Amino acid sequence: MKIKLLKNCILFISMFFFVTTLQSQSLSVSAYGVWDRGDGVTDFSDPNYDFVLGIESAAYWSDVNPVRNNFNFSALQLDLDKAFANNKLIRFSIGVGPNGPDWMYDNDSDSTNNPYPQMRKVTTSGGNDKDKFPYYPQYLSQTHKDYLFKLIQEFSIFLRNQPKEKFDLIAFVQIKTGCTGDEVAYKGTVDNPADAISNDDWEKYRYEVFNEYKKWFNDVPDRRIVLTFNSLDPFEPGKVEAWNWVTTHIDPQIGFGIKGGAFNRGHHLSDEQPYKETWTPYLINPKGTKLFSASEMDQSWTKGYFTINYEIGFYWGALAGINVGLSTYNVSKSAMDYASTHPGIRDIFRMFSKYAQQVYPATATTAFSIFHEGLNSADKIKFPENIYGKSTMVNLDRYRKICKAYEARGARIDDSLAVVQGQVYQRDKQTGYNDAGWEIAEGNIERFFTQIKPDSTSIGLFRVRGTIDQNSSKYDRFARSFENATGKNTMFCKFDNEVFANSTPKSLKFKIIWLDKIVGSTWSFNYKSEQGIKSAIQVTGIGDNSWKEVYFTINDAIVDGSGLLGSDFTLVNTDDKDDIFNGIEVDIERVTTGVKDIVNDKENSFQLFPNPVKSVLNWENSMNIDRVKIYSINGVLLFQSSNTETGSIDLSQLKRGMYFCQLCKGNQVIHSGKFIKE
Repeated sequence: MKIKLLKNCILFISMFFFVTTLQSQSLSVSAYGVWDRGDGVTDFSDPNYDFVLGIESAAYWSDVNPVRNNFNFSALQLDLDKAFANNKLIRFSIGVGPNGPDWMYDNDSDSTNNPYPQMRKVTTSGGNDKDKFPYYPQYLSQTHKDYLFKLIQEFSIFLRNQPKEKFDLIAFVQIKTGCTGDEVAYKGTVDNPADAISNDDWEKYRYEVFNEYKKWFNDVPDRRIVLTFNSLDPFEPGKVEAWNWVTTHIDPQIGFGIKGGAFNRGHHLSDEQPYKETWTPYLINPKGTKLFSASEMDQSWTKGYFTINYEIGFYWGALAGINVGLSTYNVSKSAMDYASTHPGIRDIFRMFSKYAQQVYPATATTAFSIFHEGLNSADKIKFPENIYGKSTMVNLDRYRKICKAYEARGARIDDSLAVVQGQVYQRDKQTGYNDAGWEIAEGNIERFFTQIKPDSTSIGLFRVRGTIDQNSSKYDRFARSFENATGKNTMFCKFDNEVFANSTPKSLKFKIIWLDKIVGSTWSFNYKSEQGIKSAIQVTGIGDNSWKEVYFTINDAIVDGSGLLGSDFTLVNTDDKDDIFNGIEVDIERVTTGVKDIVNDKENSFQLFPNPVKSVLNWENSMNIDRVKIYSINGVLLFQSSNTETGSIDLSQLKRGMYFCQLCKGNQVIHSGKFIKE
């Protein structure tokens, strides 16, 4: 995992050679959230579906091109009209490969009607979709390419000729080159070995298709349309070449999206952690290439361990998607139908839409830390091989030993067959919850609000109130707790450093979810203010063993990371009883100060000294200023002075803390900076 993170850093350095720093975002963050995968919502005026931001329109090549040289996009037009009528965004795709029209295989001797040679059908054996896909085209034949490239051209013309008010609703087009959106040529093994396609040849074919989409959707003078790609990866062999093609051919000012994986279809699925490490640098607060990810809910929600408790399945599945940076979550019709009669599921979808839009810390309106510990069997540091056994995916005994060590906290392996499998098997056939797994998500699920050193200041819990069934709460699956016996009585939290880089907190509205398990147990939530450390709330339990949501607002917080371990807030155990928590969410309202760090001002640089200061603040600069203003950390003007000739100002009236200083000429702020008063 550490090696992959290093690769990410190297990749960013190399990509700056061709990616401009002023990139336009390909998909607005306001479009991030839950979408309707198709006909799941019949009445968008129903407030129960206020979380739905867009709809998908997907068609088969055989439907839009039923006759040679005759294209009929009426079904897509109906979907676009529906989106326009309901003020929703829309995404498009056309299924090709085995979804191509049968006339491609006709042996028409009339060269006027059919100037191309006949194309033979390719059949396969051993695939799971034999009935669905009885035959496939000869992808690499020029006949097939000519037909497909004509489809891509006509598809583009259809969309780009829409009235502006409808065209503006088109969010992106998903490229499909093979069988469904999985980007494979065949399901199963070809019956005729001559029809087999090598990996290299398949990738070259995909680049040809990519290039046609680029030509007709991106390389146009106006009305460019964003594209999404699947089966590419910066590091994975066999996919890195596709990544290199896309990142070197797609204009970064247009941008592109990726198919966002399957990690919203369950939790503790194999390979969550490396997927997160690979993609979140491009999806969450990106410093170079900006991507978005789009994934869908398939029928996994009707299978296996997801069905033990649907709220747990959707809640932790949605959070698993948030954990890997998923941007848009395309919900299937069956799942949307289920949500229509289950308010708890709708609340989960609203949560996803709210959380997914928190992409940049400096403008985030919500930050959160949902408490979770995943027992990653691939982690040799946390689980040494000399204690737990060889770290391989198939070593079942290692998983069992890890869970045995956490047995008192509720950890179990319910399905020992599934734990050694990949995520495709797990979301289809896994029958119970597994708390250890291969490269599963390890720590809390967080966005810009972080618990510091969670494993050394709290303990992770599993199946919090015992065996999980259909009556369990969604919060029962994972939690964190104090552990008074080992001195773990304080959880330390902080905001991402960029959350208040150009602003200060005006209002912070907190929600803390906790389990009221023990009569008389007490805890508090503390923060720093100009008056010192304060308790925002003190809670006493009644012991009814139910989950509670505690709300409170802080209007005077100083957020500077000056607490113990660099914290901004502390969740404190105020007795010897071990309280249990699901997580913390905070809604953010800011005061924008316009302050810039001195080190970032190249043009009007000057020095404030000493910094920290005890009583008198001095400055050196060559600019004519006539007024100095001093602001609190909350952006409140405390006082100002017009006596600037001495190049200093008396701060003895101020208490300890962080402040802002502005140097002004008339009504113009010449420069501003932060300083600390000791």
